[in-house]
Amino acid sequence: MMLNVGHIAKTYGMLPSQVIDVATTYDLMIADVMSSWEEYQYNKAMGKTTIPNYSKQELLDMLNKRKKNESSD
Repeated sequence: MMLNVGHIAKTYGMLPSQVIDVATTYDLMIADVMSSWEEYQYNKAMGKTTIPNYSKQELLDMLNKRKKNESSD
């Protein structure tokens, strides 16, 4: 949480104590999502994709396997 507070403070030119006084949990959530998105974009630009590259058929096979398992429960 303190990293998020520091990130928000740096982004908006505030002291961390000011952020603690005025920020809401929604602000912290947005900062976390924004930080994750920036990291994803950086990794993508560097060629380090973290998202598996499944084919359409592989995804359909996984879905059908899951559906089959759910119907047998």
